[in-house]
Amino acid sequence: VLDKPYKDGSPAEYSIQPENSIFFEVDGPYLAMVLPAAKEEGKKLKKRYAVFNFDGSLAELKGFEVKRRGELQLIKIFQSSVFEAFLQGSTLEQCYASVAKIADYWLDVLYSKGHNMPDSELFELISENRSMSRKLEDYGAQKSTSISTAKRLAEFLGDQMVKDAGLACKFIISRKPDGAPVTERAIPLAIFQSEPSVRRHYLRRWLKDNTMGDADIRDVLDWQYYIERLGGTIQKIITIPAALQGLNNPVPRVQHPDWLHKKMLEKNDTLKQRRISEMFVAKEKPAMADIEDLGRGPRSPSVGLPIVNSKRRRAPSSEEPQPSQEAAAKTWKEALGAPPPPGTTRAELQ
Repeated sequence: VLDKPYKDGSPAEYSIQPENSIFFEVDGPYLAMVLPAAKEEGKKLKKRYAVFNFDGSLAELKGFEVKRRGELQLIKIFQSSVFEAFLQGSTLEQCYASVAKIADYWLDVLYSKGHNMPDSELFELISENRSMSRKLEDYGAQKSTSISTAKRLAEFLGDQMVKDAGLACKFIISRKPDGAPVTERAIPLAIFQSEPSVRRHYLRRWLKDNTMGDADIRDVLDWQYYIERLGGTIQKIITIPAALQGLNNPVPRVQHPDWLHKKMLEKNDTLKQRRISEMFVAKEKPAMADIEDLGRGPRSPSVGLPIVNSKRRRAPSSEEPQPSQEAAAKTWKEALGAPPPPGTTRAELQ
């Protein structure tokens, strides 16, 4: 409060004093802060960080997918476990080695196509949940995974199920139809909980594969899509920051982006030709006085003399020897005489 009466609470007595209070929020110190990197060259990610206290507890987490609704559950679980791994190890190499174990575990789950994993747990890992803020008919000709899911829910559940706003669309991404965009390969998860005959009918229709029978969800999923989704998160949190800190790729199955791979090759190339700017440094130009300032005052010893360059052709002075008019009118033969005759012997010709 500024310039307001400050009452001390005593009866019938009070004192007035001006006060201008400024409060500062104490932020830190912290044990560690994890910052992700962008997959694009020269781009920086704002407001994304994970901060840990000295007791190992998470002080603040901001901007990551683990806090977003509707994101892939696999990425959420990976991020919730990978940040704590950054606190392990006593060196930078040991830290990234412990982090790489978390990434390799979830990559193994995808590369093995969820082997020895119950279907219910697999559904939870690879399904995405998106909510539609408007009615389906309000989107018109727009295309997205949630819109495709809502339209396919209406096909086998009826239009009454999708007429209202706020519809929750839970879906997976299939590998068929071949060559179709991701928005057209969204399959509602509810179809796998329906009767086998209904599931078979609509999967053949949506996947455009009439030979499909009672297919397992592992045969329907686009595993490469999920590997790329997880790989992008691993790049931003693990592999790109490790490369920028001078370490080898801790997760070799996730390759560096092209720009970073090129930069690492140039950095580690022993036969690389050095740039001329790395071998020479431009010399500073001496300070020169302006020619108009001559005679205006004492010149500082640190200021050099002005340099004047003249490129105009000067007229010859009277002191320089001038050729006579007779010599100027003669040809070079008349002035110098005839040239010597050419030799006839080998020695004379040489």
